[in-house]
Amino acid sequence: MRLSSHNSRGRRPHAAASWLAATSVWLLVLSATANSAAGILTGTLTSSEAASLGTLGVTCAGTLAWLSSGHVGPGWRVPYQLSAAGLLTFVAGVAVAILLPTSHGASVATAALVASACVFVAALLRLPDRTLDISAQLRRGLDGFFVGVCLLFGLWLIVIRPWYEASRTDIASIDLLVVLPAMFAPVLLGIGVTTSLRLSRSRGRLLLLCLAQVFVYTTGVGLVAAWQWGPSAVATLWWMVVWIIAATSLIGVALLARAQIAQRAGARRTVLHHFALASGAAIATTAFFHHGASTGPLPLDAALLALLGICALGARLLLTYFDVQRGASILIDRESRYRAIVGASSDIMMVLDNHLRLTWAAAGSTWTSLTANDAAIGRQFTDLLHPEDQPQAAALLQGLLDGSIRERRVAIDARIRDDNDEWRYTESIVTDQRAHPHVRGLVVRTVEVSVRRSLEAELARLAYTDSLTGLANRRSLLQTLQGTVVGDHTQPVVLLALDLDGFKNVNDTQGHAMGDELLNEVAIQLKERVRPTSVVARVGGDEFAVLLRMTNREAREWAEQVLHAISRPVQLSDETTVFITGSIGLASSAPGMTPEDLMRNADLALRAAKQAGKNRVESYDFAFEERVRRRMEVTQELRGAIERDELSLVFQPVYSLPDRRIVGAEALMRWENSKLGRISPGEFIPAATEAGFTHELAIWTVRQVSAQLGQWKADQHSAWISINVSVRDLHTSRFATAVNQALIEQGVPASRLVIEVTEHDFSNHMETLIAQLSALRGTGVRIAMDDFGSGYSSLGQLHRLPIDILKIDRDIISEDSGAPAPLAEITVQLGRQLGMEVIGEGVESVRQLRTLEKAKCPMVQGYYFARPMPAEELQRLLLEQRPSTIPA
Repeated sequence: MRLSSHNSRGRRPHAAASWLAATSVWLLVLSATANSAAGILTGTLTSSEAASLGTLGVTCAGTLAWLSSGHVGPGWRVPYQLSAAGLLTFVAGVAVAILLPTSHGASVATAALVASACVFVAALLRLPDRTLDISAQLRRGLDGFFVGVCLLFGLWLIVIRPWYEASRTDIASIDLLVVLPAMFAPVLLGIGVTTSLRLSRSRGRLLLLCLAQVFVYTTGVGLVAAWQWGPSAVATLWWMVVWIIAATSLIGVALLARAQIAQRAGARRTVLHHFALASGAAIATTAFFHHGASTGPLPLDAALLALLGICALGARLLLTYFDVQRGASILIDRESRYRAIVGASSDIMMVLDNHLRLTWAAAGSTWTSLTANDAAIGRQFTDLLHPEDQPQAAALLQGLLDGSIRERRVAIDARIRDDNDEWRYTESIVTDQRAHPHVRGLVVRTVEVSVRRSLEAELARLAYTDSLTGLANRRSLLQTLQGTVVGDHTQPVVLLALDLDGFKNVNDTQGHAMGDELLNEVAIQLKERVRPTSVVARVGGDEFAVLLRMTNREAREWAEQVLHAISRPVQLSDETTVFITGSIGLASSAPGMTPEDLMRNADLALRAAKQAGKNRVESYDFAFEERVRRRMEVTQELRGAIERDELSLVFQPVYSLPDRRIVGAEALMRWENSKLGRISPGEFIPAATEAGFTHELAIWTVRQVSAQLGQWKADQHSAWISINVSVRDLHTSRFATAVNQALIEQGVPASRLVIEVTEHDFSNHMETLIAQLSALRGTGVRIAMDDFGSGYSSLGQLHRLPIDILKIDRDIISEDSGAPAPLAEITVQLGRQLGMEVIGEGVESVRQLRTLEKAKCPMVQGYYFARPMPAEELQRLLLEQRPSTIPA
């Protein structure tokens, strides 16, 4: 919006001046017409009065031409407006000449004619340019002036001068006020032709403009001649008619220019322009020789014209010289600037010929030896390269020369010697520019990439090296295995996986810095014992891998030596001594095996070594892999078992031994999966413990048992139910909350729920477990120690435990030989002394039953009495319960 407003403000003074000039012309013309009105009305028409009538019509035509020019494109409007202005200038001069006396009127008319010619020249010189370029217009003006003078010289010698001499006796009596303006017509034609020929498009329309100007100007000269030489009103009137017709042609030219599209041409425009110059010179030369052959030496007037043409040519040559000097200076400045820019960089720019010889070079400060005194010019490009890089570079360049490389561009990585006589890594982009007229060769742009290569090498080292120990990392090991396991099967390959046992304790007690020091010590121990063909890598926190090129037996012996070495005490920098051990898994390669397969097998062997007790060496076993895969499947399916309603509970009754009545039951979990079938608790319980899923199972069991106790309460059964809980479940507050919430929802007394914890858990987490069970016991829930006698708990600590029930392990009830165990009676008495209820579990025979009866054990549980059963069947037993009829 601002730009439009600014442009409109800039056009207003111009429009006002244009309208003021047009108004002035009209006033002059109307004044001249009014001055001649008396003669026109009386019928006594003079030459001046006839001229006044013509000016009225030409003024109308000039005004219409000006208005039509306003619709021409902005880039071409000015020449057409100047043409209309030139016409109106001449009209204004004629009108003034009519108003003045005859002696002064002729001079004014001639001056107006010359002024209109100057305006026409200005219009023609603006044709090729949309902007005002004084130097370009001066060159075009001199070219056109030379052509016009040559044309005038030829016409003067061959046509005009002979005609004038034939019509008048003395050439010296020529009327200069008429002849001199007439001489501008050929000059105007020359300028118009040479200027139009510079254009590549719309030359025809612009030539029409030039011809219209010449037509208007020529008729104007004829009018002045008729007015001055022959005072006949009729002749003057006819010239006025022709003048009006010529002025009308400007209107047509302006209308044709509305759709005009013109551009400055390239080589073709220059050729046509030179053709016009040559044609003008040829006309002048022909006239000169013709006159010399037919008449003799040149007369003074013709010699003056020839001298004028020679001066125009000399001025044009002088201007050309200055243009060339200025262009050369610009080129020198650009090249100096380019060389300065290139000199500030580390790049090299070269041009090679078809024989790969340097024809031009510009290099930065690092490579000045290539360009100093043109030292490299004429040398083979490949001679500048490192001998090891020359063959590949020569092959690529030859492919570029013979056209086998379609992209016409190649990249060459090679080393070039710098000013310090050191080989630098470079990257060259060679482009085929032989078809370019200003190049005609191969353009080479060379960039120094030594720093980038160093960074790439460092990044590669960091990507394939463990930053702490300097050993290879997992990525490097996989890359080595790819070439070893997949490619070469002639030599046995064994992958060793080593994991440090107890390393986490070192980090926790000594700090991570000491842990890192210990890892470095282990890395040193491994590197000192491997062969040169082996690869040692750190693949994890405290896990290492060693690629051994030896048999499995040799690898096992080597692994035993490693275990012995790392099990020695290690003294750290803080004067502390640590003891660690390691577990090692071995896996041998086989045909068709991938690196990932070999690493997985080694990890499986390592896992087997840890599960077997650590500080040992295990080899890969397919059966162990099957067990691991089975464990993974069980773990995966177990995670959705509750949502899929695949879990259920069975209950094994607990009997009161004196009256053989059911007083309670132990809830046992069962799982039947749609994919894996029925899975035993001995398989899925360890899997749930390893996956950390026992807490969800424990909460589900509590809710199911509470619901069952609620049903028994409604049926007026007083039996209790016990559930097995791991120590991990007791560590969370969610379990105690779930127990209380479930019992409250079902309205079941807390004493009806018994929580069983194994003796092994008490021996490992004594203090923590005592606190957690005491909190549960405080809510009314009873606590039972399961499998008492199978562990190594101290009897001296038994009284500290918050226990209500002791469940005697079957190993106490009977010896392995089947003989009665003497500890059964002692254990029952111990429980009584401590105020605990005692249950003998695992009763499967009459002998075991007799042992418990002899020991006066109050409650028993086992297959001899009942196997685990669904809740419905236990419900039926409770309903039918009578004094026991179990055989004695």
